[in-house]
Amino acid sequence: MLKKTTIIAAFLILTSAAKATAIAARTVYQNDANSNAIELKVWKGYGLTINLMSTGETIKQVWIGDPSRFAFTSNGALCPSSGGDSDCTGGKATVIFLRQIDPINFPVTSSSNGSTQITVLTNEKQYQFKIVPAIGNPAYTSLVIKSDSERPLPITRPRTPLPLTVQKPQSAPSDFPQPSPPPQTITVQKPQPVAVLRPNPGTMLKVAIQRNDANALVFGLAEAGRKGQVRPGSTTWNKVQDAIKLLRRGKTRDEAILLSQVDKNIFNQLLEWGRL
Repeated sequence: MLKKTTIIAAFLILTSAAKATAIAARTVYQNDANSNAIELKVWKGYGLTINLMSTGETIKQVWIGDPSRFAFTSNGALCPSSGGDSDCTGGKATVIFLRQIDPINFPVTSSSNGSTQITVLTNEKQYQFKIVPAIGNPAYTSLVIKSDSERPLPITRPRTPLPLTVQKPQSAPSDFPQPSPPPQTITVQKPQPVAVLRPNPGTMLKVAIQRNDANALVFGLAEAGRKGQVRPGSTTWNKVQDAIKLLRRGKTRDEAILLSQVDKNIFNQLLEWGRL
């Protein structure tokens, strides 16, 4: 009996230790990683992987601004740093592993906290991240960059329903003369959805319409991607994403088209698909 209890206790300790050592990965999407300044910490003794497998991209070159504190390896060969071969595709590298090293006395300018910038050049995009050395227990040891097509669609509010008109049927003819009452129309108003609008009454309707436009554009873009009309991660895809953000910031359709530089015909077609 004592031996059985000891085995169970040991199993519970091992299970708890395995759960304690599990470290979560950090996830971002292509457009966010490409347009936002993201800071990454590299914990001493753990390192950090930058994983682009989900995007389908291959890594061509990697540069570290100050290489006196960090070193990297990859899961495939990269393009040569010299020679100017623009057609080089490397060895299909999709993951980079960063680690801290003992500081080397290089004649380079260092920041006060040892941070620097890493640039990752792929066959489609260029990513730049700020990397900072850290010690202690890591919050994450992997950055996973996913395709924008995997981004969950936003939850949309229901459209405002139109009043439902019910026409009452007229009475059937009778053998006895009866007065013919005029047809009656009963209007049944469905409950209106609750919408969070801006306090200014003059702009409340405008903002609601623009948010509906943004949601319709999201669904239209998803439908275009499903049909193969717009490839996720393409220039048109990114311009439409910018237009969606502008609409959600309160811009009009014309302003969103102008600032995002998306083709007006494509914008209107996606909007139409999104409202079906």
